Amino acid sequence: MKRIIILFFSIFFLSLSGCNLLRSKAITLVTDRAEMAAYVEHFNGLGHDHRVEITYKKKPELILSENGKTADLIIGSYLNSPLLMEQFEPLDKLFTKERIDREAFYPELLDRGRLNKKQMLLPISFNLPAVFFKPEAIESTLPGLVIPLATLKAQGAEYNRMKEDRFIRMGFSPLWDERFLYLNAVLWGTSFKDAGGEELVWDEEAMQKALDYSRSWIDQDNSGVDKNIEFVNHYLYEPMVKLVEERRILFYLTSSAEFFSLLEGKGEERDFRWLSHDNRIPVEEEILFIGIPGNAKNKKSALVFLEWFFAPDTQQEILKLNHRKRLKVFGIGNGFSALQKVNELIFPQAYARLIGHIPAANMLSFPRNLPADWREIKSQVIIPWLLDSLTFEQEQSTLKSSIQTFRAENLH
Repeated sequence: MKRIIILFFSIFFLSLSGCNLLRSKAITLVTDRAEMAAYVEHFNGLGHDHRVEITYKKKPELILSENGKTADLIIGSYLNSPLLMEQFEPLDKLFTKERIDREAFYPELLDRGRLNKKQMLLPISFNLPAVFFKPEAIESTLPGLVIPLATLKAQGAEYNRMKEDRFIRMGFSPLWDERFLYLNAVLWGTSFKDAGGEELVWDEEAMQKALDYSRSWIDQDNSGVDKNIEFVNHYLYEPMVKLVEERRILFYLTSSAEFFSLLEGKGEERDFRWLSHDNRIPVEEEILFIGIPGNAKNKKSALVFLEWFFAPDTQQEILKLNHRKRLKVFGIGNGFSALQKVNELIFPQAYARLIGHIPAANMLSFPRNLPADWREIKSQVIIPWLLDSLTFEQEQSTLKSSIQTFRAENLH
């Protein structure tokens, strides 16, 4: 009789499993990235006992501070401030059990997800600043991989043409794009970072060098602020891509997240180089991270998703998925993979224009960890301060005091 009972329960549980009634509870994923829906759909279609339910939130990290709400996984940029990382579950078990290969990541990038010697987040992807141009408009040969600041400045100056004391074409100006003002500061070694307790610090001497370099560019090569602004007002209401095509400008600053749509189907008519200085390419700050909140209710299943996502075969399949579903995104999560070999070996198969354009790891300069309010500080204080410093002759308030004022006015 005992054997019959045991056999009955064995058959009962096996039948439940076969009918998928014992499936693991759904993994809840919160993100602001639309392309993740396609990746989740692919994961859910693999026929295993785990599935993901995705929710969109403009700032995914805010769920960490919402009472009564939680998630099993969060994917987003700017997750790696110390204040936020404290609220995530350590992921070191994924490495100790060899479910994910630690050595597969860019070491410096992986380190940006660490806090107190624990791996709190895993990087998914990153982007690089690119300079776009028409090859036939360039009179001398550019380096094969990068365009140094000095080359951008010199070639831009050579391209300048004036008529009746007004520019009718201009190679490049630091005042065209607020991204360039910031990247120039980064390239000179300003190195913004969180020094603990949300205190933001940077190298003020490097910042001054960056400002001096931009001023000399504007004043000596481009005939001063007024002439630059006059050119902007007269011509830059058109898309920058069109201005390059019409040879009104020589260079256009863009990002790897955007520029493949500019190159697609254009053959050799368009080209690009990575922006650099001293043979270093600055990685853009919107690095995509993934983590498991400390109060997640389904941590074990979330680990299964992470193990799947960071397998090189999965990432190769994601690149194929982008093309198959015609997703208008680049790479993994709209960026280069955090896995070095995936970029070096698999990306050129998916994007022929990347052949010979994948930078070595030692050429990449990854941003330091930044405060939780960084995106607001950068957009509302730092970039306007940089612009004012270049366009006004009068004494400007110090950047430090501007940040302190902003924070005081925005305390909740």
